[in-house]
This record gives sequence, structure tokens and C-alpha cells, in this order.
Amino acid sequence: MKKLYSKKPMTLGIGLIFMAFTSSFMFSNPTCPRSYTNAPKAIIGGQVKNCTNCHGDFSINTGGGSVVATGLPSGTYTPGTAYNFTIKINHGTSDKTVWGFAIKAVNTVDNTCTGTFSTTNANASVKGSLANQDLELSHATAATSGAANNYTYLNLKWTAPASPTANESNIRFYIVGVAGDNDGSEAGDYVYSTTVNAVLGTLPVTLSSFNVTQGNSQAVNIKWQTAQEVNTARFELEASDNGNIWKNVTSIAAKGNSTVTQSYAYTDMAATVSSGTYYYRLKIVDKDGTVNYSTIKSIQIKGAAVVIVPATSVPAKTHSNIAFKLQSNGSKSFSILVSDNIGRMLYKKELAVNSGTNTIEIPGNLVSNTSGIIYIRFSSNGFEQTFKQVIE
Repeated sequence: MKKLYSKKPMTLGIGLIFMAFTSSFMFSNPTCPRSYTNAPKAIIGGQVKNCTNCHGDFSINTGGGSVVATGLPSGTYTPGTAYNFTIKINHGTSDKTVWGFAIKAVNTVDNTCTGTFSTTNANASVKGSLANQDLELSHATAATSGAANNYTYLNLKWTAPASPTANESNIRFYIVGVAGDNDGSEAGDYVYSTTVNAVLGTLPVTLSSFNVTQGNSQAVNIKWQTAQEVNTARFELEASDNGNIWKNVTSIAAKGNSTVTQSYAYTDMAATVSSGTYYYRLKIVDKDGTVNYSTIKSIQIKGAAVVIVPATSVPAKTHSNIAFKLQSNGSKSFSILVSDNIGRMLYKKELAVNSGTNTIEIPGNLVSNTSGIIYIRFSSNGFEQTFKQVIE
């Protein structure tokens, strides 16, 4: 009997020591266990667990408090966007001194992890990996405080998948928080849990290309294509000579709604009067006023005192005026000479232009009886440029 009696307290003592060690280890050790967020498992048959599996004195969400995440995507998320967020653990009374949390993001179709976590908080760390389907962000060494009823973990970040799969159209964040006594046991530790849902947002437009080049005419050619447009109102082309202060160059109406490739183009002459680096971007305006910006494109401008570009379609229509845009870096006098393809002069005019953009038109009735090809020559103080124009 004596031998049996002596074993009982030993067994009980070892059990109490193990329980105390387990509670302290699980709550404050940098290698605290994963998969305790209430998130369902991607593996069929996996057990759904939360912190009450270790801190089990009270049922979840019964301590008069809550766990709240602020800054996660609310309602919709944008691919590739980094969301800075905080997690605040609240408790019903001001008597808690140690705080822990864990968060996991999964899609709602097959429960696989999605997006990535990162942090600069010394009391938090990323654990697991996407490859192993156990990626989480949680406390490392659990944060401590004086007796309080809340604690906030700062400097947490979740980055949305850059190219979401069909399953990742709907994402759910599973979040748990623990408010504890830091007494080395589970007694008095409360667990709170919540979820946050986000769906893949639809951008007003999907740009498939955006290019800026300078042609032989010195003008800057801006071209872009869209693969998809959803309630898109317009594109506002903006330019800058320093990358900070932007001005509107032009506004071009969008197709609005499209699931096939749409092409847009604009020729900017104003940038070519002076040399240097020039920047362009697209301001994409949705019909409800939502604004998104394209990436910024830069180009090294080869300056020119005069830039002339045709403003009439090719071929030109008989009886229609033939228009040109002439950009000058100052007031100048120009001579305009129009001839046919055998050298006969059809039209001649002396013209004064102003600094900036000038619109020049060749009267259509002067060449209305001529079909085929004509040549239009501009000349001014050493400058000369000839354009070939087809008329039908």
C-alpha cells in the first residue's frame, strides 16, 4: 500500500508540472504551434483547432472581449496589394498581462493558404509556408503588459496574391487572440476568435500594354491596349517633366465595357520642344468616379525647335481641308508650298505661327481637282520638312 500511495502524488505532481510547462510554452515560446486559428484544413480529415485546445479553461469568446483586425481588405481585395493591419485583443476586465494572436488566410473553395504575411513587430513572426499549407502569422514571444483590458499588435502585413486563381476569388482570414495571466498555467486565459472575408475586386480596366516612343517626326507616340474594360469612363493622359507634378495632356473616352482587346493612341508634340526626360501615366476613371493609375513610363526627349505632324487621315478626301499640327518653341514665319507629283505648284502661302501648338489647314478646294499624290513642304529659316499626302 505504501508503494502504491507513494506513486500517486508523484504522478499528480508530474502532471501538474507538464500542464504548467505546456501552457507557458504554447503561449510565449517563439516556436508556438501552428494550426490553432479555427481555419479549416486543406487536407481532408484535418482537425480544426483553436487556442482553446491548449488554453481550455473557458469556452471561446466568453470573456466579455473580442479580437479585431483593422486594415485587412474590407469587402474586396486588389491583386498584389500589400495591406498593413493591426490585431487588437480586448478583454472584459483590466486584469490581463500577456497577449497572443494568430492569423491565417485561406480561400473558401479548398481552404488552401493564399497571399503572404510579413511583419516588423519583434513580438510577431511568420511561421510555416505556402508550400506546406501551414502559413500563418502569430505571436513569437508573447507581448506582456501591466494589468490591462486590451493590447494591440502593430506593423503586420498581408500581401494579396499577384495573380489570383479562380479559387482565390473569395478569401477568409481566421484570427484568434488570447488574453492571459502570465502565471504559467491555463487558468484565467481567455480565447477570442473572428473571421474577415474579402472577394477579388474587379478593376475598371485591365491594361495589357502601355508604351511611349518618339518617332522620326520628333513627336512622342503614346499607345496602350486593354484586355478588359468594366464600366470604364475615360483615360486621362498625364505628363510631367519631373515625375512629381503632373498635367493633363488629353482625355480619351473608353469603350466602357469590353472583354476583347481595345487599342488607343495619342501623339504628343508639346513635350518635344525641349530636351530632357519626360514622364507619362494614364489616369483611368471609372463611371462611378473610381480612379486608378497606370505605371509611369519615362522617355528621353530629343528636343526640336519645330515639330509638325499630320492631323488628317490618309488618304485625304477630295474637297476636304488637309490639316497639320505645328509645335514651335517661338514665333516664326513659315512658307508653305503644295505641288503635285510632276512638280506643278498648286498652292503657296506665307504664314506666321505662334509659340506653342498651331493648327494649319490647306484649303481643300485648291486641290479638289487633283487625285493621287501631292507634296506639302514647310520651310522656315533653315528648317524644311515635306509631307506626302494621298488624295482620293
